Amino acid sequence: MKIHKRTLDNGLRVLIAQKESLESVSIVIGVNFGSVDVGRNHEGLAHYLEHMLFKGTKKRSWSQINEITRKYNIFYNAETDYETTMYEAQVYRRYTENAMELISDMFRHPKFSRKEFKHELGPITHEIAMRKEDPNSIVYDNMPRALFKKSKGIMPESISSLEHNVSLQNIIDAYETYYNPGNSVMVISGGISAEYGVELAKKYMGDFERKLSSPKRDRLFPNNNTRRIKMKRKDTERGEVAIGFGCHGIDASKLQEYVSMRAIASILNNRLYDQVREIHGLSYDPSVEYNAYGTFGYISASAGGSPSKLNKIRQIMLQEFQKLKSGKIKSEELENVKRGLEIKYAMDTDDTMETATKITEMELMYGDGRMYAKIPQMIKELDAKRLSRLASSYIFMKRYGMITLSRE
Repeated sequence: MKIHKRTLDNGLRVLIAQKESLESVSIVIGVNFGSVDVGRNHEGLAHYLEHMLFKGTKKRSWSQINEITRKYNIFYNAETDYETTMYEAQVYRRYTENAMELISDMFRHPKFSRKEFKHELGPITHEIAMRKEDPNSIVYDNMPRALFKKSKGIMPESISSLEHNVSLQNIIDAYETYYNPGNSVMVISGGISAEYGVELAKKYMGDFERKLSSPKRDRLFPNNNTRRIKMKRKDTERGEVAIGFGCHGIDASKLQEYVSMRAIASILNNRLYDQVREIHGLSYDPSVEYNAYGTFGYISASAGGSPSKLNKIRQIMLQEFQKLKSGKIKSEELENVKRGLEIKYAMDTDDTMETATKITEMELMYGDGRMYAKIPQMIKELDAKRLSRLASSYIFMKRYGMITLSRE
């Protein structure tokens, strides 16, 4: 895959991942602004701002926005993460300009109606409540809090904070400060030429002018000792346990480390699945994830199970982390993982939205979205000895985070 990059005169970075055999096109506008940037007193502000961009523009009501998406079958969505917010549109390539005109209007000219601000609180609080009832989401949202010394900006969203601490003016101020061309990126992926993609970006975003302002962030460093968080839910039959180890953030010069950590997570995932599910029959869904941002990262293992089996699951997780830290990674084991990563990358490049969001993340958090095209070669270069050294450097058995969710 070849990724073209242009920077418009107003500072907006435009990247086009061209694959003309595809019939779909995805457009993502990403902003270097997320939940770590709002402060302890305004938890949820970035998420609230994301929702408000769907509630009408200066020339369209929310109902007119929905009418256009239905007319042209535009899938549109948004995601707020720790360091980024992304606005997404996917469409049949014949209607690429219709999708571009709509998403750029939403991004550039939000109305910020007080009526819609009050109305949208209900859907947002319901979304938060859904996450607080899902064991997987609970451990995912709380793992960074268990791992890092400074929890500012990485706390789970609070309904109370949204209701009492986030005002419409807070949202407008954040939009006017951080939603500017120099702090944003546009990625277009799929069945479109690079020339046409740049042409559309210039037409609909080229005259967007606003002073550059970017958030200032401190790197987060892992705790010096183990932190255990226990959560009780009397209304669930299901327990959940997760163990994680903190890493530093990733930048452009360390993309090979990013790929290597993805491979380590896959190796641990396979081992944990075999031990927890197949050999001991303890859980349906053991899994391992590696999450990397600009200011922090972590690798974590989690599994659901009946409360009576959580201690055994926890023991197996710690044993597998210990083996990964001190033992060797077999060449055959690594080759299987490499093939799996290569296949997943190939499949992702046929998914225009997956490609566009990944490139957006890399451009905003790691410095250059074009690195996405280098991942296949980096997968080929993975070496078992280097992976073992990297795993050993991050896994400190006296410095991990643990979350247990159970009714007991």
